[in-house]
Amino acid sequence: MKKLFFLILLMMLPGLAACSPKEEMADQPRLVKTVTEYGIDFETNEWTPVRTWDFSYENGYPTVIDLYETDSDRHVLTAFSYAFEDGVPTVRNTIDEDGDLLSVTEYQNGRVYDVYEKNEIRTNTLYYQYGNGDDYFTMVLREERTADPESHAEEVDSVSVTVQNGLLVKTVNTGMYANWGGEEEKQWLRFSGTYTAEYDEDGIVSLSSAVHRVGPSGIDGKYTLTKEDGVVTEAVCSVPSGDDEWLDTARFTFEYTDIETTSARYAQMINSFLMGSESSYYKYNWY
Repeated sequence: MKKLFFLILLMMLPGLAACSPKEEMADQPRLVKTVTEYGIDFETNEWTPVRTWDFSYENGYPTVIDLYETDSDRHVLTAFSYAFEDGVPTVRNTIDEDGDLLSVTEYQNGRVYDVYEKNEIRTNTLYYQYGNGDDYFTMVLREERTADPESHAEEVDSVSVTVQNGLLVKTVNTGMYANWGGEEEKQWLRFSGTYTAEYDEDGIVSLSSAVHRVGPSGIDGKYTLTKEDGVVTEAVCSVPSGDDEWLDTARFTFEYTDIETTSARYAQMINSFLMGSESSYYKYNWY
């Protein structure tokens, strides 16, 4: 009941109602309304729903995300409040369904600049740096601290970004990390490999690969898209399985609002689902 009240309250606020798709969709990128992820049921060898995201927007930015987890039959609601200047965000507060502040995101020129997260267990801060003069970061520093037990972790991602006509062509990520406890000496370690993603003509990931110092290297992911009217309606993620064979691991379907967006932001949005929005290596933020 509390979750239902939370959602109803947010949806009653001005501008928070979910948008309906146009009856006739234009050949123009638009923001997602509903995204559903499927996994393989190995007993039936059929796709079954794993989770669904429902989005509501204001000023072209998400204000409520309703995440439905199929296995637990529960909804996780997250709300966002923004401060805007000249039509782009300057600050975003992320709030859970209990009204607790989860994170504060600061922007510069509409791009994610700093993210500060805090909960009962740890604090986590991310600092983004942009070196190409475009909207894609080339470095991110993450600092995490826990109090009990006392520990401190740092990670630096260095990303080489190739862009054409404002869209991603290729990203190559490498970096270093350090984890230590209260009495341990800080020691920097290199990532176990170099990670590459290649993108199609619309800036959406098509292949991912890794070169490891120890262990197998090569292509580790393929992304097959179905596009209609200028947008992705379905995507299948696959991993290598033997010689020239692939194992499908996840499937996504996309439904859209009538809110138009730029091609670059649209690609960032799709990539965040296909490659996992929690990893800063390829999370080119779209909100």
